[in-house]
Amino acid sequence: MSNRIKTGDKELITSVCPYTGVTTYTRPEWTDVIFGTNYSLSITLVGDRILSVRVKGYSTRDVVAESTDFTKKIIEHRWGLKKEFFYIGDFTGITGMTKDARKYYVDYLNNLRQIKAFILCTPSPFIMLAAKLTKRLNLFNFHVTVENDYSSAVKQAAWKAHKELAVPVKSHTSLEASRVPTVSKPPLFSAGTIKRWACAALPALNKQKNVPVSLTRFTREEWNPQFEGYSIKFELINDNIIHKVSTGYLSVEHVGPAFATQERILKACGLSGHPYFLINGIEELTGSSLKARKQYARLFTGWIEKYPELSGLIVYGANRLLRSGLTIAMYTSPVSIIFAESFEEAMAITRRRSPHAPRLLPRIFPGKANRKNTVQHYADELNCFLGNIDWEIEGSDELPGKKSDDHPFKTVYDAISLIKTDIDELFRERETAQAALRESEEVARALLNATSDLALLMQSDGTIIAANHAVTTFLEKNQLALNEKQITDFLPQSAVQEACAHLKAVVDTGAPAHFETRLSNHYYQNTIYPLFNADKRVDRVALYSRDITGIKEAHEQIHGLTQELIKAQENERTRIARDLHDNVAQDLASLIIRSDTLFDDCKEISPDVRQRTKKFSDVLKKTIASIRDLVYDLRPPGLTQMGLVKTIDQYCVEFSNKNNIEIDLYTAGLERLHLHTDTKINLFRILQEALNNVAKHADATLIKVRLLGSHPDMILRIEDDGCGFDPAVRMVTALKEKRMGLKSMEERVNLLCGTLALHSREGSGTRIVVKFPYNQETGCEEENRERFLAQSFPSSSS
Repeated sequence: MSNRIKTGDKELITSVCPYTGVTTYTRPEWTDVIFGTNYSLSITLVGDRILSVRVKGYSTRDVVAESTDFTKKIIEHRWGLKKEFFYIGDFTGITGMTKDARKYYVDYLNNLRQIKAFILCTPSPFIMLAAKLTKRLNLFNFHVTVENDYSSAVKQAAWKAHKELAVPVKSHTSLEASRVPTVSKPPLFSAGTIKRWACAALPALNKQKNVPVSLTRFTREEWNPQFEGYSIKFELINDNIIHKVSTGYLSVEHVGPAFATQERILKACGLSGHPYFLINGIEELTGSSLKARKQYARLFTGWIEKYPELSGLIVYGANRLLRSGLTIAMYTSPVSIIFAESFEEAMAITRRRSPHAPRLLPRIFPGKANRKNTVQHYADELNCFLGNIDWEIEGSDELPGKKSDDHPFKTVYDAISLIKTDIDELFRERETAQAALRESEEVARALLNATSDLALLMQSDGTIIAANHAVTTFLEKNQLALNEKQITDFLPQSAVQEACAHLKAVVDTGAPAHFETRLSNHYYQNTIYPLFNADKRVDRVALYSRDITGIKEAHEQIHGLTQELIKAQENERTRIARDLHDNVAQDLASLIIRSDTLFDDCKEISPDVRQRTKKFSDVLKKTIASIRDLVYDLRPPGLTQMGLVKTIDQYCVEFSNKNNIEIDLYTAGLERLHLHTDTKINLFRILQEALNNVAKHADATLIKVRLLGSHPDMILRIEDDGCGFDPAVRMVTALKEKRMGLKSMEERVNLLCGTLALHSREGSGTRIVVKFPYNQETGCEEENRERFLAQSFPSSSS
């Protein structure tokens, strides 16, 4: 009996559900609503938490889209966007559904975040099969139940709602009883029981009388390969039978070695080109993977083409599933499989068959007599079997519908059971892969958070996938707020173009990129690493960014201190040179004058004394010359008086005369340059140190010096024809012996913000190339500072 109640300006029709005793609600405009030409929908509310949607007709994507939009409006109007409910999909009147419609319906259900459980109601075994597979594949975000009729579906929904709310529900006893599965009692005497009794009572009807036969058997130790979880034993029987016994679980990696061993045995026994049998005992084989069976079928087909003299393949000890698997796997093979119960029966088959008899053509269904020919009966039975498969229960032993040997579809049922086993294996592999993926994700997350650097995992277009704690702290955003955002959203406009260019280069080339960015007076050293997919393409990248502001400031301080130290050194040299020139040299010159005029008023002095006085005066003159050379080396006066080029030219001439080494000097492009005094001093000191090293260690006869001004750089190249050396060994030796020649040259080059390249090889001379940007006398300090920082921490763009 139904009643009509008004809610606002709408009229609800209420009644009582005959299966649960719960009040139901509907409206005329919710009943038999037609969409398209052959599709209708009816909606009923059961209690305040159950939605029942009954559909009829043929479903296409368009009509499903319209009907689901209609349903969503009713849900939002009645329950809003937050109230959770249980959804009954009554498909008892559905006549068909396209693939696009099924996909759209699954997406629609997943987008209804309020669904606590979905109860599918359908008598169609194929829809039940699709629903259960969808459930096993975890395509739904909620619990799914499949029922055969509406009464079971509404009871299931009411029971779930009752458990969820923990409140009394009418007909509670009937609801709970509806969840108890019915179990049919087996007959007292089944066909299998009668057959077993008959076989036990009359053994002569079941098997032939075994006659002892003498067998010649031969084996070797190398014919028994052992693998992890699987082993094989081969033996040769009566010179024409290869007997193989398999133990354990056959995986795909075992098939190839097994066939290789079998081929070695065939060749070693001389069976190639002669008729032979293969007997395979699999009583102790616990199972085989789908990949292994496919690989076995491929290799066996190749085996027959290579060794076509095979008279028969006999397998004994196979259970129901293994027999079905082998039959299906070998269906395309040019030889049939003969199944036997035991080794004795297999040997009896070889005795009955002539080795020269033609091979049997393969059959997937063995011939059976007296089969029932009720096609519709068997079709309905098979449909029921398909619909009742529970894909969530692993293993085939739980499957209903095991058939006797005389059933016409027995092989079909066994094949479906085998498919179920293979799907279980695929799911196990997927679960293992998912567990490994979760573990790798945890490791990656731990590695990301183990560093204090900013670390990001991004897609190739810059979309953020994951970020470590340092990034979330730096940006003051949580992980959820960063997901699906672009890295460019968090960069200033000045750094976006450079970051995008480096990201594109990494994706295109697959090579890491290293570059620097400056954000808010902070310097960051960035590295982008490519991540390759299975197609060897870069689809993701990892970005690491380190704040190097402190390091840069420290290097800048070191640079400043070094510069001040060099200046202090030059000032000290100037002071020493001045003291030597103004004091020591002058005093020595005064001594020479006094020595020369010491005996001017004493004519009685013997010539011998005068001669010794002259020698003393000569020593003083040489000392003054040495002091002058030392003063020149300490502070060449020509740098400020004659200029850099003339000073270098004069120094090279004096060096050549003093050390008897020819110097080829060439300068160009320096006429109009007004170099800073510190630049001149450092450049002169670099040349001075290089020439002194040649004189001390190179044993050279010619030195080529080139000093060139090529805007915006200056280049100094010094090359000799001496004995050369190994730079790596020399640097280690110089460090141990505390020689600072090369090191001082590097320091002065760093002060010039330049680069020093040293090339040398034993027996091939040495070449030193110094390249630095020249600075005019005005406004050079800030430019020097920036160039030094850029040289110390080069970006990829430089």
